[in-house]
Amino acid sequence: MRTLILAIVIISMVACKHSHNEGHNHSEEEHQHEHPHTDGHNHDEHDHDHDGHDHNGDDLNHDGHSHEAETQDGHNHSEEEIHLTAEQLKSAKVKIGQIEKRMMREHIEVTGSIEAPPQSKATIHAPLEAFVYETNLLLGDKVKKGQVIAVLQHPNFTNLQYNYLEAVNKLKVAEQEFKRKAMLFKNDIVSQKDYQLTESSYKSAQSLVQNYSSQLKMAGLSPQKIEESGIQQYVYVQSPIGGYIVKNNLNKGKFLSANAEMMEIIDNEHMHAELNVFSSDIDRLSKGDAFIFRPNGTDKEYEGYIKLISQRIDNQSKTINVHGHFKDEQRSLKVGTFINAQILLGGDSVYTVPEDAIVEFEGKKVIFKAENENTFLPLDITIGNTDRGFVALKSIHDDNFNIRIITEGAHFLKGELLKSSGEMDGHGHAH
Repeated sequence: MRTLILAIVIISMVACKHSHNEGHNHSEEEHQHEHPHTDGHNHDEHDHDHDGHDHNGDDLNHDGHSHEAETQDGHNHSEEEIHLTAEQLKSAKVKIGQIEKRMMREHIEVTGSIEAPPQSKATIHAPLEAFVYETNLLLGDKVKKGQVIAVLQHPNFTNLQYNYLEAVNKLKVAEQEFKRKAMLFKNDIVSQKDYQLTESSYKSAQSLVQNYSSQLKMAGLSPQKIEESGIQQYVYVQSPIGGYIVKNNLNKGKFLSANAEMMEIIDNEHMHAELNVFSSDIDRLSKGDAFIFRPNGTDKEYEGYIKLISQRIDNQSKTINVHGHFKDEQRSLKVGTFINAQILLGGDSVYTVPEDAIVEFEGKKVIFKAENENTFLPLDITIGNTDRGFVALKSIHDDNFNIRIITEGAHFLKGELLKSSGEMDGHGHAH
């Protein structure tokens, strides 16, 4: 019995001690939970300083590095790459080609004009005072050599014809008298003085007829026809060359003073270029050098070559006239047209792209590399000379010229690039 009681006491004491320990531990946990800020802060700060640096920090740095690399790569590609659909490529008429090597020549920039040679230009003046009786031609009309361009009338013409016919009649009388006196002088019937006076009168009559005959011809009248048919009321003015009317000062009934300009006609079959080259550049040129030119206000390009180089310097402009012929006859050009020209000199074989392949973006010259059939990447370039629609490349990104690029439609891609830049700025570089 005693032993049983002792065992119960021992068990009670052990149970009481165990309960006390649990209560103490629980209180500590409650105490910790009641002060999470103090203990938690110190503990978390310690953990952060240790674990964050050794583990999470490494992971963060590693991930951050990868993310930064991806972002940088994304900026060079994702943000700058342009993706176009097949429909966009078609509507923008985008064409893709290879950067090619071409013979690129140095050149001299000059100005000039289209002109016609003297024999292909005619200015027609009124021979005498006259009224325009008839005219029916307009500017731009084509006329043939010998075609009547105006009909004139005036008493001056009839008076001239009358004087001519009178002179012809007097010449006939003087000729007969001269022949008679010559026979008498031969037979010593008249004196030598008499004979010489008759001879002088005869020669004067001849001169007068020749004078009137020349005036009639200048007026467009035929002396022979006047002798055969008599005085004509009208003068028919004929074109001395075939060509186009470029100036017309006539209208029906208009009075023309002597030597007044009536019309100007130009034959455009043999036009040429007159180039103005600065004297400092003239030693670089030779006969036969090629040149290309564009009429003012157009993009159409023509070719020619140097035919003659003047030996005289214009004191005012300090230029020398260079006469150039066209490679092919260009009848569509107009005399007097101002032109910009490039005289081509020697050169080298260099990498080139079409002029249309280059755009300007953010102050730089840019072309678009074709990554594939619908993805394009802008590349900065530096350029050299321009020759016949192509531009020399001095440098390109990574010095890789063996790439495919946009050769036509680059301005459409520039527009897409501007849109992309605008979106990026609008999001505050949120990308």
